[in-house]
Amino acid sequence: MNARPKLAVAVVLLVFAAAMAACLPVAAWAAEQPSLMLTAAPAKLVNGASTKLTAAVGVPGATLTLSRRRADKAEFAVVATAVASPSGAVSWTRKPTRSVTFRVDFAGDETWAAASTETSVGVRPRIKLDVRARKPLLETRRIRCTVTVRPAHPGGVVQLRRRTADGWTTVKDLTLDDESRAVVSVAAGKPGRLVVRADMAADADHLAGRSPWWRTTVYDRRNPYGVPTKYPHLILVDRSKYKLYYHEYGRVVRVFDCVLGRPGLPTPKGHFRIYAKDPHMGGAYGPFRMRYLGLYAIHGTNEPWLLGRFPRNYSHGCTRLANANITWLYSRVHVGTPVWNVP
Repeated sequence: MNARPKLAVAVVLLVFAAAMAACLPVAAWAAEQPSLMLTAAPAKLVNGASTKLTAAVGVPGATLTLSRRRADKAEFAVVATAVASPSGAVSWTRKPTRSVTFRVDFAGDETWAAASTETSVGVRPRIKLDVRARKPLLETRRIRCTVTVRPAHPGGVVQLRRRTADGWTTVKDLTLDDESRAVVSVAAGKPGRLVVRADMAADADHLAGRSPWWRTTVYDRRNPYGVPTKYPHLILVDRSKYKLYYHEYGRVVRVFDCVLGRPGLPTPKGHFRIYAKDPHMGGAYGPFRMRYLGLYAIHGTNEPWLLGRFPRNYSHGCTRLANANITWLYSRVHVGTPVWNVP
């Protein structure tokens, strides 16, 4: 072989050797980088709930350090350390009160280079909405709403919102007091389904939050119990008020005080129908009786003074009316008329 081919072969070998030498440090460095990951489940939560932080590193037995940084802080603060399991995993359970960034650090050793990674956990304020309303809730009445926020946000603003056909509409902006609480009274509004909630916008420390919904039905003042208009006659007895409401096509025509069942023999709750009308009763039944469930009935009384007391739990489960009122009602009600005893 002459000199020129030998020189060419030598040059190729030198170039190949140089390329291999250049690759070796890169491969060695890649082998020294641990695979470090940090996850949070859940990554968004409500104040008071917990999140599980899981760090995975490709180094069994490695010591990992967990740090956190809140929005108002510039630096991370160490909160925990742990040794990786044989599978290379570490987990912590934390209960943050505000949004926070977590970081996990591996210091490295003679084999592996140092590494770190971060993940964020968003925290929503816990908003409680307590609503007090009379039942049945009529369109002319008001509801009392109390909003409480945790953690405390004195001076914070909460929106009381009502669901409408166009979406959620703000009814009132509420400013929280020193106890992170606000109270407001608002009108029940038009008859129909009433759904309200309390919302709070996001700030530096927390994600936007909202309370669970509160639902009820608002009734027409002329039909306070939502009686369907299909019934030409309907008797409704409100056991909590000791009152009998006589309806015609969904409208209240007359309201009577009544005596109901004594303790141990309560007036039954439910929907029934009058199955028998008995005239000329006399005695404890008064002049008339209308039966709707076995011997349970609506009738008059021979003890009219009991109607002047409250509460009026004196009967054996029947509904007693003043004799003049049972006489008026008896002439208008037919067999088959619905009887609703509520609540």
